[in-house]
Amino acid sequence: MKFISYLLSLIFSLSLLAYDENDLETFKKTKKCENCDLSNANLSKLDLSNAILSGSNLTLTNFTNTNLYKADLSFTSLFKSKMYISNLDYANLEGANLTEARLNGASLRNANLIDATLISSVMSKSKLEEIILDGANLKYTKFRGADLKKAKFNGSILSFTDFSAADLTEAEMIALDLTNSVFTSTKLDKVNFMNTNVSGMNFAKFNLTEGNFINSITCDTIFPWSEDIEKC
Repeated sequence: MKFISYLLSLIFSLSLLAYDENDLETFKKTKKCENCDLSNANLSKLDLSNAILSGSNLTLTNFTNTNLYKADLSFTSLFKSKMYISNLDYANLEGANLTEARLNGASLRNANLIDATLISSVMSKSKLEEIILDGANLKYTKFRGADLKKAKFNGSILSFTDFSAADLTEAEMIALDLTNSVFTSTKLDKVNFMNTNVSGMNFAKFNLTEGNFINSITCDTIFPWSEDIEKC
């Protein structure tokens, strides 16, 4: 009986995550549907450039290989959405919830993700040059092999964030705690680490100067210009 009750509850929960037919028809005709319910919809391989979906429920929606260039996705729920190899260049995702979203291979050049939530999202091998992630929650986010040149992470939450093999050249990483994040084989040339906790990190092989670490916490940190290590 308990299993049957659980199964019925699960079916009921999934039924609530179904797009509204009227919302879908409106969106297909106009590419505009604010505060809509398009959860679980298949919007893959469509040209949705300049679309307006602000405040909409896009939970579990499929945007694989979709063109969302300059789309307004601000304050949307993109929980567990699929956005593989999609084009989100210059898109507005401010305040969006992308928890557990999959954006492998996607392009988000110059995209706005200020105050967005990306807990456990995957952006591996994505093109993220000049992306703005100020104030974003990036706990457990994976940026493996991503191009993050000139990206902005100022004031973001970075806890167990994975930057393995990513290119962070000239990125801004101001006012952060990097002690629990992964930087294996990461490129960190000319990164601004002002007011950031970089304790225990090894910067020996990177093009960095003392000016990149103004007011930073640097105990047990290895720098390219000195062999002296400040102990914690």
